[in-house]
Formats: sequence, C-alpha cells, structure tokens
Amino acid sequence: MRIHLIGLGGAGKTTTGKLLAKKLNIPCFDLDEYFIENVGDISQFINERGYEAYAKRNVELYVQLKQSLDKGERAILVCSSGFMTYAENVVPEYLQLKQDIENDPVTFLLMPSLDLEECIKIIVERQLKRTYLNTTAEKEEIKVRTRFDIYNNLSCYKVLTNRPVENFIDEIRQWIINSR
Repeated sequence: MRIHLIGLGGAGKTTTGKLLAKKLNIPCFDLDEYFIENVGDISQFINERGYEAYAKRNVELYVQLKQSLDKGERAILVCSSGFMTYAENVVPEYLQLKQDIENDPVTFLLMPSLDLEECIKIIVERQLKRTYLNTTAEKEEIKVRTRFDIYNNLSCYKVLTNRPVENFIDEIRQWIINSR
C-alpha cells in the first residue's frame, strides 16, 4: 500500500507524512527531499533548466522511488506541491500516474481551507516562515491561485490542515484502517 499526500506548498504534507509514518510504523519518503538527495537544490535546478525540466525530472524520480520500494511494502509518499499540476505531456506516463494517485483510496489531499482567500492567507503565512524558500508573498499567492482549483477539483479524500495536527493524523489513520 502506497499512501500519497498531495497538496499545495505549506499545506502540511511533510509534517503530516513524518508524523503519520511514526504512528503507522512505516517509512515516509518526501519527493522534494528525494530530489535534493539525487539531483541537488530545487531552486537552482529550476533557475538553470526551467520549470518544465524540473517537472519532468521530478516525475522520473517519483517513478524511480516507487519502483525502489518492495511490492507489498507499505509506505507514505509525499509529493511535491506542484506534482498534480504539471502539463499532461510532461512525460508519457504522467497522466496515468496522476490518475492513479488521484483515484487511490489512500491518497490524501491536504489543504488548510477549501475557501480560496482563506487558503491563500494561511499558505502565504506558512511559506514566508520558511526562509530557505527565498520567496515572496506575491509569488506564493500566485502559486495558490494557479493551483487551488486543480487541487480542489481532485476526487481524492480532502483533509483540512488548519487545526491541530493530531486531529487530522488520526482522521487519516482511521480512513486507512477503514479502507482495507
């Protein structure tokens, strides 16, 4: 079983993935961390090669990571914030991967709010606290506005993250138990 956590940057995917992994006693793999370990700094890669090249490489790394796991091994895969928003032709297998992730009963879309303006406010605040991102409020707002509807229209289970993390980790854990 592969548990996927998807959503906007600052939605709480990495934090949730690591805490949920401890509760379930399974490994958690963060695609951003995997990219950094295997390729290098994400911002530098995008600046040098462009976002499309990053998206392509990110999907290739996702496939590599997924194939490296044993068939029956349970694991949490935390996808990058834009993973579900790439161009459909970024790599030939992307559209099928995206559909498989969206339709998996143990894929969880993390969003701080289902209201766009509230979501922007929360995400921008969270992202600006991450000094390593070297971002601005304007850049983060544009990302949320661009990606919000794409994510909000996905059919996977939605988890609101603007509440104590223990509450929604227990919600996810219960959903996983019930979906077996």
